[in-house]
Amino acid sequence: MQRIEDAVNGVLEAMRQRGVSEYSLKCIRWSVYRRIVVWHHTHDTDICSYELLSSLCELQRIRYEHGEISRKFYRAFVTAAFRIRSYVDTGKVDFSIVKDTKYYKPGKEYQELVDSILKASGLTEGSQYKLAIIMRQFFCFFEKRYSSIEQATDRDFLDFIPEAAKKNPNNMTCTMRALRYITQYLNDHQLAEISVDLSIFRPQSPPNRMIDPFTQDDIAAVMDVIGSHSKTPKRDAAIILLAFNSGLRCVDIRNLKLHNIDWKKQELRIVQKKTGTPISAPLNGRTLNAIAEYILEERPKCEDVHVFLRAYPPYTAIKSTSPLDYMIDKYCRLASVEKIGYRSFHSLRRAFGTELAMAEVPVTSISQMLGHSDMSADKAYLSFNKTQTSLCSSDFSGVPITKGVYASHFPGVRCEAGKGGDQE
Repeated sequence: MQRIEDAVNGVLEAMRQRGVSEYSLKCIRWSVYRRIVVWHHTHDTDICSYELLSSLCELQRIRYEHGEISRKFYRAFVTAAFRIRSYVDTGKVDFSIVKDTKYYKPGKEYQELVDSILKASGLTEGSQYKLAIIMRQFFCFFEKRYSSIEQATDRDFLDFIPEAAKKNPNNMTCTMRALRYITQYLNDHQLAEISVDLSIFRPQSPPNRMIDPFTQDDIAAVMDVIGSHSKTPKRDAAIILLAFNSGLRCVDIRNLKLHNIDWKKQELRIVQKKTGTPISAPLNGRTLNAIAEYILEERPKCEDVHVFLRAYPPYTAIKSTSPLDYMIDKYCRLASVEKIGYRSFHSLRRAFGTELAMAEVPVTSISQMLGHSDMSADKAYLSFNKTQTSLCSSDFSGVPITKGVYASHFPGVRCEAGKGGDQE
């Protein structure tokens, strides 16, 4: 057993050794860690309790959902609790990013069942992660009906399908796959008798949404508000301009290294993470200047060769897409840019393709500049160019009117191709 104050001091000392400033340590101690200690004392103990850590995080989650505190403040408690647990368990602080993704949390019995099903599946870690979400959702749905898995019937699975479709209609293929693994495991281990054949279901996903891309006016408005609302304004400006003017994917921007930029030829050369194909992307003067200003004036001095680094120690590459999605959302909100559903940092890449299409750049060139292996992927960008797509429409002058409602209104008319619709 370890005193909660000792655990907190151990975590803060580890943060100090990683380069966190004394001012930042003072702020985080007062706003978060002090509350954790007080929470323990309020419950008449000075010994670190995982149950009390979880209950405090749950309290902050409820406050966040009610709009009382920000998500950042809530996540600070989740991170603090995670670090305290790691310090108590191992004597060292785990500084990895804490992902609070378990929205669906079934009871212990069902969570253990999910773990057993996934272990028996033999799937890769990535596939197990995706199916685990669906499985937890199903058992949360199921435990509201019954108290034991032995009571499971075909009807439970059939009723769950439309419920899952309401939450995530675009992921029904994964949902059906997860349900098949559950039914197979229950039958194989004689935990329940499920006779429905889920393989006959072929759920149809809704049509793809056409998400409006960012416009040049949107980006101009965003650039105007960056300077006064960021710890790293030059970095954020360079990232947004690079994405908008080059069409690079988020992962390629995060992985961009200093030697990838050819300053003399004004271009960058990378191997795309998604496709594994090399591309050369030309950069305009404004984008190059923004990157240069960040590197020379704001980028931390360190051994990491990635161009864009974290704003706080340790100064390493940005590890995920989430910070960039949050960044563009924040600046759009500050700039009063309309919030459009599903529009994210990736929409900057879509905006680049759309701008090229509106400038009447050939689709073959657009495909090459975006690094697409299949030109059909560029159809989405062309659809936003109403001027060009309107030229693709044609009349019906070459189609004979011989049947249907309009035939009686045009007796004797035979509109043949090549005759322009003249009467015979």
